[in-house]
Amino acid sequence: MRADMAAPVSLPPDVSPAVRSAPVRSGSGPRPTLRAFLLRPFLLPFALLLGVGGAVVLGVNRNEQQLQLVSDAQARMLLLNDLNTQISVMENGERGFVITGDPDFLAPYREGEAAFQAAVFALHDLSVTDLQRTNLARVQALVVRWQEDAARPEMAARSESLARAARLVKQGEGRDLLNDARDIMAGMRTNESARLSAATVASQTTLTTVRGLTVSGLLLSLLLLLLTAYRVTRTVTRSLTDLNTGASDIAAGQYHRRMPPSPVRELAQLGEQFNVMAAAVQDRAQALQESAEALRASNAHLERSNRELEQFAYVASHDLQEPLRTIGSYTELLARRYQGQLDERADQYIAFTTSATQRMKTLIQDLLAYSRVRKAPRATQPVDTAALVRDITADLEQQILGAQAQVSAPNLPVITSSPELLRHALQNLIGNALKFRDPARPACVQVSAERTRHAGQDCWVFHVQDNGIGIAPEYHERIFGVFQRLHGMDEYPGSGIGLAVTRSAAEQLGGQLWVDSTPGQGSTFHLALPTAAPAFPPDPAAPQETA
Repeated sequence: MRADMAAPVSLPPDVSPAVRSAPVRSGSGPRPTLRAFLLRPFLLPFALLLGVGGAVVLGVNRNEQQLQLVSDAQARMLLLNDLNTQISVMENGERGFVITGDPDFLAPYREGEAAFQAAVFALHDLSVTDLQRTNLARVQALVVRWQEDAARPEMAARSESLARAARLVKQGEGRDLLNDARDIMAGMRTNESARLSAATVASQTTLTTVRGLTVSGLLLSLLLLLLTAYRVTRTVTRSLTDLNTGASDIAAGQYHRRMPPSPVRELAQLGEQFNVMAAAVQDRAQALQESAEALRASNAHLERSNRELEQFAYVASHDLQEPLRTIGSYTELLARRYQGQLDERADQYIAFTTSATQRMKTLIQDLLAYSRVRKAPRATQPVDTAALVRDITADLEQQILGAQAQVSAPNLPVITSSPELLRHALQNLIGNALKFRDPARPACVQVSAERTRHAGQDCWVFHVQDNGIGIAPEYHERIFGVFQRLHGMDEYPGSGIGLAVTRSAAEQLGGQLWVDSTPGQGSTFHLALPTAAPAFPPDPAAPQETA
């Protein structure tokens, strides 16, 4: 390891906290970059590995050459043996014919002659020395002389008489020629065997050398790599541990904490940035605390204002019913008592007043319902939604009969929810499905439920599907606003607050409400409620309804 890569200096455990947290002045010597710090120690192991690789490649190439020599020597040995065999084949064929006079013995003789010539040509191509080629030529010349001076004359004499052929054989000239050829080939085999042994020994020596060099080189490289990796990781780990400890102290509020020096340039710069950050945070801590106090005071004031506003909306919508009821009653008395006694314009005025009073009454009741949903107690309990839908359809019986509608709700589950809020939601959805029906066909409303995953949680999703007039896509979100209407009062009655009440109830239950609709084909409202409904305690700030 280089001297400038030494491990960071750590304070002894007996140093006081005040001294430990004080700024530490680092040395003025240059620090290596993190890349240089990590790569430089590995240069020697990598160079050693490259040297081992080069030696292995060189040894493999040399071994291939030795193996080629072994292979060539084995091929020459086989050819020498084949030459000796073919000479014996020719000799046996020639003697068989001389002894028996059977022409069938001439076939092996001719085959042996052809094979001998082929082996001579092959061995000549594989010869590696001039002496070997010279000896091969001598063998070939001796065989040719045997054929010309002994074999062919003897076979020709046998065609005339056995006695004449026997006299030629008895002279022994042919046997001496073949024996000389075999002696030369024996010497060639001896020389070739020596070459084969030398090439085999050289190959084994090369393999042993390469194996030893490879194993020792790899072990040494592995040892160097482990040692280098240990020293590098130890130094980096110490530096990062110091940075992590310092950062944890700063995060815990010890803004006077300062980072120790690091032998790596980037880590030293990071430590300096931590020091700058700690100083800046320390300067801003007091200002942030003051801002937090002001924000808490503002939030408390805003919460109080919201409660007062909701209280005012509830009380106003509740208390306005009494004077409006008085106005409506006296207006109806005027209509009954003076109907036809005044002029036609007075009757119109009375009718306008009665209609406006009724609309105002409906508006106040809807506003009161919206306020009640917003402030309703949210305690949950098991709710049989099938029984709840039966109760709702019973309440809407006159509307269902008037629309000649069919309402079906098969296989609805028992869920944990708020009965009051769930009733508000389903009653508004079923009532809207009956109200906004298509005059060209009988209304058909189907309520169903399925358990599925929605928005990352396990939910019961209720679907209220109708075959009514439908809703254009650009109004799918607008209809959930308060007092939002898409039709005139003369077409469809209502204040335009029903779906706002439904969405508010869904949000109070921790769920969601959305719609899929196509104009002229009907709408499907989806109400998703989590299966694990939270148990909310009643809101103590909710206004109490008076008689």
